[in-house]
Amino acid sequence: MTALDRAEAPAVDFQACQILCLDLPPEVPAVRVVHELDGVARPVEPARLLEVGHAMWSQWTSAPEHERPEVLLGLEGDGIVPTLAMSLASGLPYHLAWRLNQSRLPRPRGAELFTYNQLAGTRVLVVDAALSDSHMIASLVGVLREEGATVVGVACLSEDRAGVGRRVVEATGVPLTALAYTT
Repeated sequence: MTALDRAEAPAVDFQACQILCLDLPPEVPAVRVVHELDGVARPVEPARLLEVGHAMWSQWTSAPEHERPEVLLGLEGDGIVPTLAMSLASGLPYHLAWRLNQSRLPRPRGAELFTYNQLAGTRVLVVDAALSDSHMIASLVGVLREEGATVVGVACLSEDRAGVGRRVVEATGVPLTALAYTT
């Protein structure tokens, strides 16, 4: 039995799906995950933001083996809204991670993220919208550890049903929770 098989059903009905984006350069993935908190399909009511934030926080804290974080770390772009939702629900402060500007680096690198080295000695829960770029999250876990932070886990709104992203994240040694599967 895998962690994916043991994952509990979400406490709140949450929807996420993949859409095809047209007219993108070949190096940009053509598939994007859209979820109900991003405001793409319809406006998001503040009460819904809080409800989903509470569901994400409850899902994290309901597992006795999950360590309580001191700060939430959201990923740029899509990770900002779920991070704010969890921060409001949990009362924890949040911090945001941004991708390094690859064009300014002396040599090409992978999906490295910049956290301003302010999280050393802190227990961090990484928050993102969709577990679509799990390698970026795995890279962030590595960067945080190099900075001296303790990554207690990853919480996201949705993940793929095949569990590909989950396996990449769990290979870093951190637990993962997700509210829904991307359809």
